[in-house]
Amino acid sequence: MQPNIVLNKMRKHGINSRLLTIIADFLSNRKQCVRLNGNFSNYLDVSVGAPQGTKLGPLLWLFYVNDLKCNGFNVVKYADDTTFYKAFSDRHSSVAPAISHTQSWAEANHMILNADKTVIMNVSFNYKTVFDENVVLSDDTQLKPSDNLKFLGITVDERLSFSKHVDNLISSCNSRLYLLRQLKVIGMNSEGLKQFYVANIRSILSYASPAWFCMLSQTDKDRLERIQRSATRTIFPNNEYQDRLSLLHLPTLCDFIFSLGERHFSRIVNDPDHPLFSRLIFNTGRISSRNNTIFRPAVCRTQKRAKSFFPLYMSCANKK
Repeated sequence: MQPNIVLNKMRKHGINSRLLTIIADFLSNRKQCVRLNGNFSNYLDVSVGAPQGTKLGPLLWLFYVNDLKCNGFNVVKYADDTTFYKAFSDRHSSVAPAISHTQSWAEANHMILNADKTVIMNVSFNYKTVFDENVVLSDDTQLKPSDNLKFLGITVDERLSFSKHVDNLISSCNSRLYLLRQLKVIGMNSEGLKQFYVANIRSILSYASPAWFCMLSQTDKDRLERIQRSATRTIFPNNEYQDRLSLLHLPTLCDFIFSLGERHFSRIVNDPDHPLFSRLIFNTGRISSRNNTIFRPAVCRTQKRAKSFFPLYMSCANKK
């Protein structure tokens, strides 16, 4: 991050000139050194970036990347992660403009596009449709479409089945199940084992679950439930699954994750300022008491769409 560039961008956003002077002073005349075994290297000037661990650093970065956009593409940004997306109507459409624009933006802002972290993925539910566009970066690196990518900790695949995400969750939880078994061996009581499971295993299984759980096949849901079955069997090895859940005061994993989605949906409904509130479709044309529903979900032509977050939870709310 170049201090002069971020200051110019902040100036365009109307930031007070006196405040900009303070920030400029904060970013200038900084030095750094390396300490090893009590010995210090010579100090070197630091002319780029912001000091790590400061509250101002993330804010400056947001100003720095705020103008990274591309006409015709939607953009999602989170910290230093930027994702462009667009709905294509035919297989001849191209993602190259977004990548080319990002490269140009990076060069103008004295940054480098990391080819190793640049991924193209085409999402399509039509198995007959194959998008095979290859994009070549300015350094001649060739990008080929991937069948999955990791987006903010969630593995998204080209069919939105999230099976690969379930694979990763199970792999991650298996090592923690081993630790749970070791804690059982050394004599930890059932309440302690339950707390370990809830904090270190169930929290992983339910991370960002409203975004993906409803899209899972029943097979993948059963695979996740087996993780909780295994954990509770470690705590109470001589009881049936439902009895184990009763003793631990736990719902089934699928019920728990579904309830998280309901709570998230409720927060959206009760907060008109929520960024997802506009996705709700309220039933404003009630004809009779027989049509006395709160929401009017869009007509879904596919089961995949019907199982997605908003159609599913709007339908569930109407049934209550």
